[in-house]
Amino acid sequence: MHLAKFFHRPPGDDDRELMLIPGRDPMVIGVHMNWKGDPDSNEFLRKTFSGIADAASAFRRHVADLVAAGYVETSHTNYTLRDLPPDPETKPDWQKGLDELMILALAAPMDEQAGQLEALRSTPAAHEPLYLWHAARRSSSAGDDAARTVRLAEQARDTLLARRAAGQPHYAWSIYEGDLEGRILELLSDAQLEAGNPDAALKTIEHLCKVAPDQERIIKRAELLCGYFPERQEEAFDDAYQWSRFGGYEDIMALPGYAEYEARRKATKSAKGWRWKRGTPASKTDVSAAEEALGVRLPDDYRNFLLKRGEAELLVRLPESSSELRFYAPGELATQQRNVLDFIAHSEDELEEACAYFRKEYGVSLKHLVPVAEPSQLSRCLLLHVEPGERYGQCFQWDHDGAWELEQEQPSFEIALKALTDGIAQRDSTQLAFFDL
Repeated sequence: MHLAKFFHRPPGDDDRELMLIPGRDPMVIGVHMNWKGDPDSNEFLRKTFSGIADAASAFRRHVADLVAAGYVETSHTNYTLRDLPPDPETKPDWQKGLDELMILALAAPMDEQAGQLEALRSTPAAHEPLYLWHAARRSSSAGDDAARTVRLAEQARDTLLARRAAGQPHYAWSIYEGDLEGRILELLSDAQLEAGNPDAALKTIEHLCKVAPDQERIIKRAELLCGYFPERQEEAFDDAYQWSRFGGYEDIMALPGYAEYEARRKATKSAKGWRWKRGTPASKTDVSAAEEALGVRLPDDYRNFLLKRGEAELLVRLPESSSELRFYAPGELATQQRNVLDFIAHSEDELEEACAYFRKEYGVSLKHLVPVAEPSQLSRCLLLHVEPGERYGQCFQWDHDGAWELEQEQPSFEIALKALTDGIAQRDSTQLAFFDL
């Protein structure tokens, strides 16, 4: 997480960025904006602290110093920004108040956070998902009725989703939308369980594991399955078998039945090594809505897949390892497409450069590459090219680590899917590499 504030001192372009970077070794970094010199010499400040409280205090102090020197804080929040436009917009006080609430959440006791929540209660901040998430956190920490925490977390979730659906912005400082959504859903699942509703808690955490998976969330899902849904215990065993090398599954592996499951998995001699997990077929209305959001008609083979399987998982179960390939629901496609574009390019200029590169190198339109599936716990996906023309319908594999690279080109979605399943059955190293197997 990089929490960034930007400052402009008129006249001219004497602009600054100040970043607070939490973590094991918290840092405060100051950057000259619109820098024309050596790119490696654009920082005016870089300091590491032993704890987040000291880093937060230093961050506030440097903000105050800039303001005292005549700088005005602007409304920008993207920490990758390196140039401010002329006459940038000033950040409203309620947004500054939300920034302070986030700093307090990182570095201050809950009673101080509660004071800031109260101070913002009658401002526009109180309607923001970030504020509502903090209010739910405070409710949970204070030991309030779990139902109240659930209501606040649901309000945070629903507000975020409504803004997204309407194309309206929300303010969350420099926190990515997916990160905020993940934090909201994680808190909601915990509150639902505390309120005595394990079904809702599982539904929430399973959705979270689809949209923003990480190791802790997958472990939490596995623990819920073992604790409340014995009929689905083997799914938790699947996770432990696959991810135990990273730790956290000791309690699950100690359960009666795991040793037998592990022995059975190691003895498996499945010819295919893969199978489909039942999904939720999409309706024609769902597909049409996705096409409208994307501005194109989806290729027929992929449309048929959505209508037959929809949001589904291809389970890879080999004797020595496991994985899953999750296919997105139609309603997720536009969001996933934006996520990939945002990762590849951090500015309009960089996006223009990337588009030109993809056109020259691969003959495709970057803005028409749509993620349709991703392997679990991996930052890669299957991309479908939907720009009308001779390359319409082609499929590629893409990885965050080589964000400007496309691999394993296939002429269609259907052929790409067959290449993957055949590769699994044949234990082909090239196809298994997509699953990190």
